[in-house]
Amino acid sequence: MAWSSTRFDSWGMFGKSTSAVLLCAAAALSGCSKSDNSSSTSSTSSAASASAPASAPASAPATAAGGKPKIGFSIATLNNAFFVGLKAGVERGSKDQGFELVQTNANGDAQQQVNDAINLLSQGVTALVLNPIDSKAIIPAVEKANSMNIPVFTLDRGSDGGKVTSFVASDNVALGQTGAKWIAEQLKKRYGEEKGNVVDLIGLVGTTAATDREKGFSEEIAKYPNIKVVARQEGAFDQEKSLNAMTSILQKYPQIDAVFGANDDNTVGAEKAIDNAGRYKPLGDKEHILVIGADGTAQALSAIRAGKQDATISQNPIQMAAKSLQFIADYNAKKDVPANYAWPTMLIDKSNIDSDEVKKYGLWSEEVKQ
Repeated sequence: MAWSSTRFDSWGMFGKSTSAVLLCAAAALSGCSKSDNSSSTSSTSSAASASAPASAPASAPATAAGGKPKIGFSIATLNNAFFVGLKAGVERGSKDQGFELVQTNANGDAQQQVNDAINLLSQGVTALVLNPIDSKAIIPAVEKANSMNIPVFTLDRGSDGGKVTSFVASDNVALGQTGAKWIAEQLKKRYGEEKGNVVDLIGLVGTTAATDREKGFSEEIAKYPNIKVVARQEGAFDQEKSLNAMTSILQKYPQIDAVFGANDDNTVGAEKAIDNAGRYKPLGDKEHILVIGADGTAQALSAIRAGKQDATISQNPIQMAAKSLQFIADYNAKKDVPANYAWPTMLIDKSNIDSDEVKKYGLWSEEVKQ
């Protein structure tokens, strides 16, 4: 079942029809990586404090040569299905809005991304869409666009400096909170109270998604004094790194009740480590290690159906990215666009994975071929 929420601070809302699946606290249960990344902008706290909606200044360029607005897009990596989904959404949104699209892939290299973005600016783009690898490293590219009066739109992750016109992502602080609440609820079912040993596999340090998810998870799990976070290590949104981290943790701690993975690549790595250590127990077994991740990747959905992963907090990168392109069209039309827009998330587990509710939300990973 999905956590519902109305908490997105100053984030724009998706719409009344989907408010039931918005991420955050409710009484009931509820991207990303360096080479596997997923997720947000300058942390939600800074994003939430951003100024009012922006609209295009009179001097902003409206079109490129040939009459079509030319949009530059720099993506962090394509080594993860989530980012393939973002790319598909940008392409879909560009086609829907009648834009010419010029794309680059930084392949996980933050300096290369800055160079790519500056090169895009030299090609006469009328707007720049960035999916930053590192929220600090990307600042020179944002500031260069600012100096050229070219609006910057950040997608899934953001920038710690410069002026960003609009940022579209999930509320990653709330996502982390949801993960912590879900674990607390499951442990209460198991033990009659919120207690147990938990592992926290952090995302890629330097990304706003990782920072915000960790903030939400850590602050929320601290509200349960009998739940102990026995290990907190960087999984880096990467399966191999998470496998190695979890392998070491399992060797050190004979009793682990639950794992929070900052994304589904973290959880897949953790699941492999649990299997390799002979510690896997099926759902319902009192020694089963609860595992929850984020993004809703194909591997996560398969693992949920197989009983290896308990839940994922799904995003929808395709629709999220298309929304960012819609905001560019609105900006060009001198309409107000939100400084921050939170795409809703949905908690998916074995009980609802094939439900109409989940189908309506969208299993984006079924549309992505990597």
